[in-house]
Amino acid sequence: MQTEFLEEGLRFLQTNRAFIGREFLTWLWFLSETQGHRIRLPELGEFRFFVDDRLVLTSPGGSVHENVLKGGTPAYATEAKVSLLSGKLVQEAKFVLQESERQWSWTMRADDLSLRGVKLPAVSEPDAAAHMASRVRMMQTLVDVVDGLFHQYMTLRITPAFEQELDRVSAWLASKEGA
Repeated sequence: MQTEFLEEGLRFLQTNRAFIGREFLTWLWFLSETQGHRIRLPELGEFRFFVDDRLVLTSPGGSVHENVLKGGTPAYATEAKVSLLSGKLVQEAKFVLQESERQWSWTMRADDLSLRGVKLPAVSEPDAAAHMASRVRMMQTLVDVVDGLFHQYMTLRITPAFEQELDRVSAWLASKEGA
């Protein structure tokens, strides 16, 4: 009997936790555009950060449940603006992170926030072990940045300051409406 409740609870969490992922991915888009495509993380430094060529927006209800935008700069497409203004949130997005000569790209889905299709900066090391160690460091940098952003979002999300952030998001949406 208790096992059934536990399994039911786990199923509920798996199907109902995605809202935080959709909020987070939408907030990343907002953050990118309102911070001049620059993010700063205290222990990692400053990076250029933007939504790349894939954006999927979904809503829990309505006649059109999902809008898939790909190619070019979908974050600036009219369809993206209309989707946001109709209450849709980001379900999946491809992001780019740049630091001087280095560039990472990856896709994240709201369901589990795992990094998919990761492309790391080019590495040229003299031997295989050094090459692999360099790639591991590049991957760790990306994970640290994403973790740092998620920590920043969740810290904000559970404080009263989140109300002010929602006002800023609303202003961002209003600016898209006028664009």
